[in-house]
Amino acid sequence: MKAGVVAAVVIALIVGVAAGYFIGAGAVPAATVTETSVITQVSTITETVGAEGVVTETVTVTETQVQTVTVTETQVVTAAPEKPVVKLGILLPLTGGAAESGQEDLRGIQLLAKHVNEGRFPNLRFRLELVIADTQSKPEVGSVEVRNLEAQGVVAIIGAYQSSVTYPSANVANELKLPFIVTEAIADKITEQGWEYVFRTNPKASWYARDVVKMIVDFNEKFGTNFKTIALIYENTDFGVSTTEGIKEWLQELMPDAQIVHEESYPFETITSMDEMVATLKALNPDIVIHTGYLRDTVLFVQTLKKLDWYPKAYIGAGAGGQARIEFIEQLGVDAEFVFAQTEWQPDLLEAPGISKWRWVAEDYENEFNRPMTGSSAMNYAGAYAVAVAIQAALDAGADPNDVRGFREALREALSKTVIEDVPLVPWEKIDLTTEDRQNPYAVIPIAQIRDGTFKIVWPIGFATIDPAWPSPAWGER
Repeated sequence: MKAGVVAAVVIALIVGVAAGYFIGAGAVPAATVTETSVITQVSTITETVGAEGVVTETVTVTETQVQTVTVTETQVVTAAPEKPVVKLGILLPLTGGAAESGQEDLRGIQLLAKHVNEGRFPNLRFRLELVIADTQSKPEVGSVEVRNLEAQGVVAIIGAYQSSVTYPSANVANELKLPFIVTEAIADKITEQGWEYVFRTNPKASWYARDVVKMIVDFNEKFGTNFKTIALIYENTDFGVSTTEGIKEWLQELMPDAQIVHEESYPFETITSMDEMVATLKALNPDIVIHTGYLRDTVLFVQTLKKLDWYPKAYIGAGAGGQARIEFIEQLGVDAEFVFAQTEWQPDLLEAPGISKWRWVAEDYENEFNRPMTGSSAMNYAGAYAVAVAIQAALDAGADPNDVRGFREALREALSKTVIEDVPLVPWEKIDLTTEDRQNPYAVIPIAQIRDGTFKIVWPIGFATIDPAWPSPAWGER
């Protein structure tokens, strides 16, 4: 073998051994480089010529050989540090009378946890471990499960759907100095006890009445109307009575010039005719009828409106009752058109300004659970997102999730400073938990108008997908 060739081979062997050493030591191959070189060898040849003597000739011979050497370059890559794991307690009715709603809540929270763990939110750099407990739809069970979750080392609890279960459960959590975040229960008193560890992202009960009145005020201003004569119709259980009382209070505060020209309650389970009621309304001809009821009675009311050929300038279903159900449209058909219905959430919101960019969440929900997203799942996704933002703030402040008690205090502090400007899925301007009562003041109950056989969001105005028909057309004008 020629000397130059030998040298090239030796170099290749040295490189190969070195590369093998680094790979064996745990380095990560980064690239393979192929190098081609031309090797030239010059040789001298001596020849003997004839018998008379020695003649020496020097002949220069040039040999060229192409030598290819493959070199593996290596670089040491440092593995990314593992994300911290944070245990979050979930307290919901997964069995019992409210199980179906509890499951909807849970799906929203589970999807948020999945998105956090998959890194779908770059601002959230940890992993969530959900520890799930079942209240069985019973207040006493909820209180016991709070203690069980606390013993399992959760840093906070989200729950518990029903106000009757949430109230005592939140009380126990507060005693344990365990942050408790309410994402759907609406009883006003939950955030009126001065509980330092209890926060609520969703609206409270009295705001259902508030937002009906706010819609009227906003539309009067936007469309230059002065609709102020109002009739109040309601079923006579706590739902109808409390909602109507709230409406009267908010009318005094927000529309002091409003005139209640008629007020009437009825037994929704047994009523079979509303002819007399509607005849009275027709004679009084109020601008607006606000009606709090369930499905059967609200359908009967609209049927009677048509029967007696009268329709107010606006007919509004308050309290997210019967008018907000799809069956209301199915049973009335085109006669349901132009009804205003207060509703926690509708798929139409995914078309709203500021919310359409969150459509991917609803699509993921349907892919994950093989069913469309609901108001319960949407509100719980948004509320759980707020908790996740606060967890990241606690981590950024140096809190260690392995120090459970210390992390709970850091999380309570972070929650009390949480303001989220860009809220997923729901038509809230913000989530703001910095208030004295730790109640998000920007949570609202949207209102839809039934148009072309579906619910179209018309209020809050900034999240509306269409302009409302204000006033609504009379029967003969449709």
